[in-house]
Amino acid sequence: MSLFLSLIRPRTLPLAFVVILCGNALAFYAGSWRVDICLLSLLTALSLQILSNISNDYGDGIRGTDNTRSELHPKRLTGQGIISPHIIKYYIIICLIITLSLGIILIIISTRSLEERWIFILLGAFSAAAALGYTLGRYAYGYHGLGEIAVFIFFGWVGVIGSYVLQTGELSLALFLPASGAGLLAAVVLNVNNIRDIDSDRLAGKRTLAVRLGFIRSRFFHAGLLLTAVLCYLLFSLLYIWQSALFLFALPILRKHGKAILGTPTPVLAAKELKTAVQLNIVVNTLFVTGILIAAWRLR
Repeated sequence: MSLFLSLIRPRTLPLAFVVILCGNALAFYAGSWRVDICLLSLLTALSLQILSNISNDYGDGIRGTDNTRSELHPKRLTGQGIISPHIIKYYIIICLIITLSLGIILIIISTRSLEERWIFILLGAFSAAAALGYTLGRYAYGYHGLGEIAVFIFFGWVGVIGSYVLQTGELSLALFLPASGAGLLAAVVLNVNNIRDIDSDRLAGKRTLAVRLGFIRSRFFHAGLLLTAVLCYLLFSLLYIWQSALFLFALPILRKHGKAILGTPTPVLAAKELKTAVQLNIVVNTLFVTGILIAAWRLR
């Protein structure tokens, strides 16, 4: 059981939940919300995240990327030979089948037209491909500095806006502000991970954005992600639902985290901030959702 938990990386799973909750809270505020769509959206997002985590373990393992990492790095089951790559393959296939099944059911019960159904089928296919393609395939995009962009799109725009549209059948440009904020905060987690792995990834030929930018510039990029995320949430609060500004109570955590990354003397020591980056996503989005729900309650 402990090996399976290590494989699915449970620490990252809340990232999938919070973006779906953001979209659902906004849909609830708009007056269109169903519990079955919400639960299926959460399960589909969770399954996608697990699929991505297992695929990443397998992809880095068979490429030999994990062989260049020190003992301070998290245990990777494929790379260290703890579980056979063939068994990991079966896990990936099973998880992919579960993910696609959940996605199909979600699309069937939530879409209102054939056009909308096909749009979400394409989004689902791209999401599954992105989960697999970070470290798998001839052009694994995680090896070419595109990881943060993918995280921004799928944990931000697709996660938040997609879950909102599934509930309401409508699209609003205002949604791009909190969706962008959520995507940027999710990219913060990946950037911490990539800063930690700069030296080992460079040796393995994994050209992450942190490797391309270098240790110093990747830390300033990190600060930029944090500031831009706050700005997106804040603009939404000022322009649309002021109660969502409850997220500002998380600013002390954000400030402390930003200072810690900027002051990190070596890449490996950035690993200490990985847990905080995940917690920051949870706290900011939970406070944001709470503010939206308070606003919705006041409307009732």
